Amino acid sequence: MADSIHSTSRSAERILILAPTPSDASLCERFLREAQLQSEICADTAALCAALEQPAGALVVAGEALRGDVGACIREQFSRQETWSSLPLIVLTRRLAKASLEALDDYDIYGHVRLIERPVNRTVFVNGVKMALRERRQQYRIRDLLDERAEHVAQRDEFLATLGHELRNPLAAIMTCGEVLESLQLEAPPASRCLSVIATQAMQIKRLLDDLSDVSRIARRKLSLQCEPLELATALQDVVVQAQSTLEARNQRLELDLGDDSMALLADATRLRQIFANLLVNASRYSPDASLIRLSARARDGLAEVCIRDQGVGMSAETQARIFEPFFQAPQGEGEAQTSRSGLGVGLTLARSLVELHAGTIHAESDGLGKGSQFRVVLPLQTAPRTEASQPPPGQRARARRHPSSSQRILLIEDNLDFGSGLKRLLEQRGHEVVLAHDGPGGLSAAESHRPDVVVLDIGLPGLDGYEVAARLRRLVGCDDLRVIAVTGFGRDVDRHRSHRAGIDRHLVKPVAMPELEAAIAGR
Repeated sequence: MADSIHSTSRSAERILILAPTPSDASLCERFLREAQLQSEICADTAALCAALEQPAGALVVAGEALRGDVGACIREQFSRQETWSSLPLIVLTRRLAKASLEALDDYDIYGHVRLIERPVNRTVFVNGVKMALRERRQQYRIRDLLDERAEHVAQRDEFLATLGHELRNPLAAIMTCGEVLESLQLEAPPASRCLSVIATQAMQIKRLLDDLSDVSRIARRKLSLQCEPLELATALQDVVVQAQSTLEARNQRLELDLGDDSMALLADATRLRQIFANLLVNASRYSPDASLIRLSARARDGLAEVCIRDQGVGMSAETQARIFEPFFQAPQGEGEAQTSRSGLGVGLTLARSLVELHAGTIHAESDGLGKGSQFRVVLPLQTAPRTEASQPPPGQRARARRHPSSSQRILLIEDNLDFGSGLKRLLEQRGHEVVLAHDGPGGLSAAESHRPDVVVLDIGLPGLDGYEVAARLRRLVGCDDLRVIAVTGFGRDVDRHRSHRAGIDRHLVKPVAMPELEAAIAGR
């Protein structure tokens, strides 16, 4: 039904009437007019169908009319109603005998139905219509609340996207400069310690930004998996390496028990590592210094079961029931270890959502406060062979073959001077020839004069943005085989789709790890 969101309250109060005879219609109209209610008489089926295209408060129709074209029209219009809408239908029936009451199921298809016996009693009729209007007004209030909520969600998502972009740019510069300093091999212990702190804390900020972005995408059902056959033990070992600095910072020990059996999964490797990294970081956060964390994995009955057990503060029954809720934080009175308990409260929410996307389950268990916690993840094992779908697209494979050498001519287009200079130096240290441009026009000019193999491109450039730069690069003579990689603070699905449409081969989100960027440069 074409209910307009911007309809006025007056039009939404209309009572549409299709009575069996003109005299019945006139009588109903008079009753409503005397009750100061607005009505509109529909002379025939066509008039009723046209009237239903506009907002209305209730519909009055004779029961026998529902068996013909009128019923078909009403059913068709009602099927198009929005989820919040259920236009009240008042049916004028010949008598309310027992047989008629037993036939109420016949009206289920119409949704909200009220029967009034003919001949129509004024009081019964007017009261029935008033009740229907009150219910209709409540529906419109629900609609307004849903619209307001949708607007707030859109504003929140836009804010998170903007915040992520604004924070990722300086974070990328910090991390890149940290890598430059590390490459200088400074031997003074204080310098080494500071570099370690910079790297650890910058990675923590990156993880929080990634979690916020992913939770928003999952809530909007915009996150999809890129699944391929993999070995669970290998993914877990990668996670241990990833979390090692976090554990070492608090002198915590990790006991790893992966057994000897193969545990093959069909999964998204990046998201799988994200699940267990969040669980390990959570275990570390809620455990005291120098404590033991145990990670074990076993294959049982076609399932892989991974358990992460800590010796931390434990959980109350209430916390166990709510632990996976977005932004939930355990009450500050729970447990004694408060020193490292920080975060946004989205890591476990994200872990659960990603596990469920993999057709798995996750459970939180604790014997009580002060007795530690265990998180148990169960995933289906998979023995399907690798398919062509997991291979790079043909265009990417072709470009990778055309540039087999590890050294590339790279054009870096980046308006953040600190990040651009640092990344240029890191790429040059890896044997690449790098030209740096700070805006779109300068990048296009450099592409014509230097003929690069690869362009590493920011999206949020001043004036001419990265999408337009990429599109123009594709039109330059001799740049058909050019590999274009976006390195940007914009990480939403809509940003990735725009990159694809602009001819960008890979879309990487700042701050990007150098191994990931090197793989993209090499066409892997």
